Amino acid sequence: MSPLPRIAGLFGRLQVPIGFGLLRLSTEGRPSADEAISLIHTALDHGIRLLDTADSYCLDNKDFHYGERLARLAIESWQGPREEVRIATKVGLVRPNGKWIPNGAPKHIAKSVDESLTELATERLFLLQLHARDSRVPLEETLAALAELVRAGKVEHVGLCNVGPAEVRQAMRLFPVASIQCELSVLARKSASDGMLLLTQELGIPFLAHRPLGGYAKVEKLESNRVLVPLAKRHQTTPHEIALAALLNAAPNVVPLVGATKRTSLLSSIHATQIRLDVSDQTALSIKYSFEADEDAAATIRPTTMPAGLPSLKPNQSPGDEPEVVLLMGIQGAGKSDLVQSYVDRGYVRLNRDLLGGKVDDLIGPLREVLEQGQRRVVLDNTYPTRISRASVVRVAHAAGLPVRCRFLDTSIDDARINVVHRVLERYERLLGPSELKELAKQDPNLPPPVALQRWLDTLERPQEDEGFSAIDSIPFVRRTVDDHKQKGLLLDVDGTLRTTRSGEIYPRSAEDVVLLPNRRETLQRWVDDGFLLFFLSNQSGIASGKLSQTDAEAAFQRTVELLGLPVTEVTYCPHPAFPVGCFCRKPLPGLGVYLKRKYKLDFDQSVMVGDMDSDAAFARGIAVRYVDANEFFS
Repeated sequence: MSPLPRIAGLFGRLQVPIGFGLLRLSTEGRPSADEAISLIHTALDHGIRLLDTADSYCLDNKDFHYGERLARLAIESWQGPREEVRIATKVGLVRPNGKWIPNGAPKHIAKSVDESLTELATERLFLLQLHARDSRVPLEETLAALAELVRAGKVEHVGLCNVGPAEVRQAMRLFPVASIQCELSVLARKSASDGMLLLTQELGIPFLAHRPLGGYAKVEKLESNRVLVPLAKRHQTTPHEIALAALLNAAPNVVPLVGATKRTSLLSSIHATQIRLDVSDQTALSIKYSFEADEDAAATIRPTTMPAGLPSLKPNQSPGDEPEVVLLMGIQGAGKSDLVQSYVDRGYVRLNRDLLGGKVDDLIGPLREVLEQGQRRVVLDNTYPTRISRASVVRVAHAAGLPVRCRFLDTSIDDARINVVHRVLERYERLLGPSELKELAKQDPNLPPPVALQRWLDTLERPQEDEGFSAIDSIPFVRRTVDDHKQKGLLLDVDGTLRTTRSGEIYPRSAEDVVLLPNRRETLQRWVDDGFLLFFLSNQSGIASGKLSQTDAEAAFQRTVELLGLPVTEVTYCPHPAFPVGCFCRKPLPGLGVYLKRKYKLDFDQSVMVGDMDSDAAFARGIAVRYVDANEFFS
């Protein structure tokens, strides 16, 4: 499908096939509002109909939504056909003290969009784009918040900025992706080589190219460019205009977003849209500046053609004697190590990044070598979350005449987290803090920090036949039961569940500040009488932030136990920062639960978690323990 009709439908009739970006009119070094509005009027007078802005185009958080106000004031004061103008805005970045910080929290997304509606004086945003990913928030949650805004009628179209093909496919499960905005120019062509440009062409959606001249810091390099300067002389124009014309020629769905603070620069960009590059121009440019996707990237966008005569594979087959390349994929902690050993025992050659070192891409050379040496059975066990990470394996195997079997260990992130915690406890006999996990991840990929697991899930593209697999086996994770785990446990959150404070603070800063909530002792006594062991599980990020000493925290716990007057088997707590979460012991992550289960041989089928927050409920779900809200439990 040609993307051109989709673009015309989205942005109206683009008299000039570029957009005007308001970043430089809104941030550091910006002109006055009157000067900026005059420049926007110049753009509109010369046929530009797309204005690109963002809630974070401003100096700092006190100046938030400045770029949107600028766009509204410019359109309101323009004498031309205002109904033709389209505003693309963004959400997902904040500007504390002038810094650029991602914030993909659903509450922030919703609040900022409401403010954008007010600033733009509209009931519905035409195009809202996610400005950047927030590593502290699962991408799925951010995308779900955007989808909800569409359902609520506050947003008409949703796009994504600064993403890769995997994130686009993930978003498409929740809403139609209306636009992609990434950096693209003759000086920065990653979005072409990695397949993003090709993907937007295949999907028929506009590719909004920001920094189309390489950005403010690089634009001077164009003046002496050996390819652009001769072409500029031939067309009696400037290297900058040739660079922009080359970008417009890269693909029919590319819409460069030019930025300018001077009228001459803006008019120069508009003039570039009138330059027509002939075949010789395009040939000269393509030798140095190709906008084609890399071979592997292209293979992930378009279906793979199966080679003729390739042996067939039966699904769901264990290691055997028939020639095949087996690709084992799954999240860190999925259990690949146990499965791959069965292949090694059967004589398969194993290729693994952890064993050979380097990156996953570095395994392609060894794979090609062992196949050229005549080895006909090979197994590769790595995480392989994306189509592009798997494409090279398929291509090399097919070149050797071998079919590829993909075995997907379909392990949930909750089970993976539990498995990683078990590994940590087996090797170190204690839970590790964020800095320890971060350092260990460099040496041992089998002990990834929580963010690595979430990142894998966010980028996961489930295997498909059109990637060139001859068989795809999905293997669900089944946790082994432990027969000697028979003890019943009552897992108790502390602050808000068992105690409050005299001072009114959320958590006590001293033992004297502890106040036991009503009916706690009487209720818990019945559970103790029924054979349950009592455990405290608490998040105490105040220790990491310096608001609470570890000594005072433990004294407050001891005072809570004294007021209860009941046997508490162990008090466990996480002393690490709340954000970003870098440990497995902060609820809702499962570390404290797994630690207690191993140490006391708890039977989680008979155990109960009691808490007062969503994180407590999520913690219980993650470790498969029945959850009861504190209000209900102690009523």
